[in-house]
Amino acid sequence: MEKKCEFCGEKFEMRSKRSRFCSPGCSNKNYYHTNPGYRQAQKDNSRNRLAANPEARTIASAAAKRWRESHRAEAIEATKRWEAANSEHVKIRKREWFAAHPEKRKEYHDKWKADNPERIRAFWKDNTNKRRAMKASAEGSYSYPEFLSICDDAGWLCVYCGCRLDVETATADHMVPLSRGGVNGIENITLACRSCNSKKHDKTVDEFMAICPIKEVHY
Repeated sequence: MEKKCEFCGEKFEMRSKRSRFCSPGCSNKNYYHTNPGYRQAQKDNSRNRLAANPEARTIASAAAKRWRESHRAEAIEATKRWEAANSEHVKIRKREWFAAHPEKRKEYHDKWKADNPERIRAFWKDNTNKRRAMKASAEGSYSYPEFLSICDDAGWLCVYCGCRLDVETATADHMVPLSRGGVNGIENITLACRSCNSKKHDKTVDEFMAICPIKEVHY
C-alpha cells in the first residue's frame, strides 16, 4: 500500500500501518525541524566541535561551499530568509564591513548607481520636489547677497570640516533642518561643503557633530 511521506511528499510503500516517512532520513529531518530545542542543541554542539577542531572547520567550510555552488537557488533563498529574520544584525555587520572597507563601499555604490540610473533620477526628483515644498511652507527667506555675507563671515570655509570653498562649491545648510521645523531665514543658514551638507541631511548640528569626526564647528 502506498502512502505520501509526511516530510518530503514522495510516495512510498508502507512497511507497517504506522509508517509516516519514506526513509529514516526523512524521519530524522522531520524530528529536527519540529523540535526547536533539539535543533538548537545540535547547532550548539556542531559550533563547539568546529571551534575546537580547525581541520574539521576547513572540511565543513569546503562542503558548505560545494553545496552552495550546486544548489545556488536554494542557497540564495536560504540567505534571504536568514537576513529577513536577523535584519538588525545584518545592518550592523554591513555598516561595520563598509566602515572597514571604504574603497569597496565606493565601488559598490558606483556600480549600483551605474546599474540603476532611473532610480537615481527618480530619487533626486522626488527629493527636490519635497524640499521645494518644505521651503515654500517654511517661515522666512534670504537673498543671495545675504548668503554671500555668511560666506565672508566664515572665511569661505565649511563650518563642519574646514575645507576651502568658492561660489561654485559653497552650499547653504539649514542648521535646524526644514523637516524638523527650522526656518528658511538667514539666521538659520550656515556655510557648508556639499559633502557635509549631504551627510548632515536632516540632522541638527549637535546630532551631526556627535557622529562627525571634526572636533569643532566654526560659525
